[in-house]
Amino acid sequence: MIMVKEGSVSHVFEELFGNVLCGDEIEITVSIQDTRRVCYCEKSHRLTDEKYILNITQSDGKKYVSVDCSGEKSKFYALCDIAHCIEENSLNDGEYISSPSFAVRGYIEGFYGTPWSHESRKSVMALMAKNRMNTVYYAPKDDDYHRELWREKYPKAELTRLKELVDKAARYYMDFYWCIAPGLSIKYSDEAEFDSLIEKTKQLYSIGIRCFGLLLDDINEELEFEEDKAVYGETVNAHIELVQKYYAALLSIDSSIKLTVCPTLYNGRGDEYYISKLGQNISPQISLFWTGRDICSRDLTSFEALKFIEGTHHKPLYWDNYPVNDCAMYNEMHLSPIINRDSDLWKYSEGIISNCMEYAECSKIPLITIADYLWDSENYNPDASFENAIRQVVGKENADVFITFADHLYTSCLKDENSKRMYKIFNDIKKAFASGDIGFAFELADNYIKKMNACREYLEQDIPICIELSKWSEKFYVACDIITKLFEFMRDKDESRLAEIYELADKYNSMPARLTEDIDIKEELDNLLKLN
Repeated sequence: MIMVKEGSVSHVFEELFGNVLCGDEIEITVSIQDTRRVCYCEKSHRLTDEKYILNITQSDGKKYVSVDCSGEKSKFYALCDIAHCIEENSLNDGEYISSPSFAVRGYIEGFYGTPWSHESRKSVMALMAKNRMNTVYYAPKDDDYHRELWREKYPKAELTRLKELVDKAARYYMDFYWCIAPGLSIKYSDEAEFDSLIEKTKQLYSIGIRCFGLLLDDINEELEFEEDKAVYGETVNAHIELVQKYYAALLSIDSSIKLTVCPTLYNGRGDEYYISKLGQNISPQISLFWTGRDICSRDLTSFEALKFIEGTHHKPLYWDNYPVNDCAMYNEMHLSPIINRDSDLWKYSEGIISNCMEYAECSKIPLITIADYLWDSENYNPDASFENAIRQVVGKENADVFITFADHLYTSCLKDENSKRMYKIFNDIKKAFASGDIGFAFELADNYIKKMNACREYLEQDIPICIELSKWSEKFYVACDIITKLFEFMRDKDESRLAEIYELADKYNSMPARLTEDIDIKEELDNLLKLN
C-alpha cells in the first residue's frame, strides 16, 4: 500500500510499472520540498529537478520509505528507483541520496535503415523513462519528411502519430527533439528555402514540440550551388548563417525553444577549422553534437572533451554511435554494455545521446546500460548493468538462458572481450582434462550444452526480440551443433563424426552474421583432443 502524505502517485508511473508498489508490505511517504537538500547537486554544483533522497526503514516486517524531492519529476524518478529495487529484491535499509551524473541522458533514432514502427517508438520511450533517461531525438534517416522531403509538411496521419510521441514524452518527463536534415538539397542563399524550413518547423511546433535539431551531417562538404559559392565562399560560412538565422527565428516563435545542431564535421580532435569556426560563431545556447575522435568511437575521454571545448567554446553533446549497427556494421549485433566512457565525462560535456539500431527490441539492452552509466557514471558496473538490462528486456525467468547467446554479441567498435562466459567454461574444461578429471570435464561440457539448447529453444520463439535476432541466432544454432558433436566425438572417438563437425564448421564460416570472434574450429578441436 502506498501512503502519500504530499502529492499523489502519478498515473504515468502506474502505466509503466503497474501495481508493483501495491501491497501491505511497503508504505511510501513523499515530501516535496524547495530546499538546497533536494534542489542542488553538490557534486556537479548545479541546480536540478531530478534529485531525490530515500530513507528506508523496516518495522514488524514492513518497509517504510520516505521520499524527499523537489517536484513531480524527481518524485517519478524516486518511485522508478523504488520499483526497480523491489523487482530486484534490493530495497535495503538506509539513506540514499540520488542525482544524475549527466544532465542530458538520452537516445536518438538516427540510423540508416528501416525506421522503427510507431509501437516500437512508444515501447522504447517507456522503457527509457523507467530507467531515468530524460531526452529523445527523432531523426530517422529514412523518414522522407525528415531528410529527402524536408520542405514538405507531414500528412495529417503522420503528424497525429508524432503528436502522440510528443505527448508521451511530456508524460514521461522527457524532452522530445524533432530533427530536420535539409543539407542534401538546400540552397542556403535562397530566402524561399529558409521560409520552407520555418513553415515546416511551425507545423511541428503546433503539436507541442519545443526542442528542435538541425542536422547538417552526411552531406557534401563543398557548396553545390554557384549562388551559394558566390555569397558564402565556403560551407562553414553558410552553416553559421543558417544556424544563427534559424535559432533567431525559433526564439521569435517561443523564447523557451531549445536547439541542437549536428555539424558536417562531427568527429575528430575538436580543433579542426570547420568545427572551431562554426562553434565559435554560433550562440553558446545552441547544443553541438559530436561523436568523438571517430564516427564510432571506442572511447570518449575527458581530455578530448576539453580539447573540443577549447576549439569550439561549447561543451560537446555526444552523439554516441553505439549501439547503432548500420552501414558497414550491418552483420554485427550490438548487445554488449557501454564501456570506455570516462567516469568524469559529465564535467566536460552536456550529456550523451546514443544512436540506436534499427532493431528496436535489441537496442533496449545496451540502452539500459547506457542509462545506468549516465545516471551514476562513477559507480557504473558494466557486467552488473548488462545482466540487469537482460532481466528487464527478456524477463527474469529467461535471463540466464538468454545471456548464453548474448555473451557472443560483444562485436562492436567498443572492442570488449567477446564470449568471455563461454571461454571461461572452456578453460575450466581444459583444466579438468589436463588434471585427469575427465568426468568433471564432461559434466561441465554437458551443463554448457544444456544451457545452449535451452537458449536455442527460447530464441526459436515467434516474439519481437527473437525475430530481430534471427540472423545471428541461426549462426548460434550451428555453433550449438558443433559444440555438441565435438564433445560426443571426444566421448566415443567415432571418426565419422569429424567429417560432420568440419562440414558444420564450413557452414558456420560461410554465414555472414558476426558471432563471437569466429573461432578456428579445427584449431580448437586439436587443442581439446590433445587434452583428452
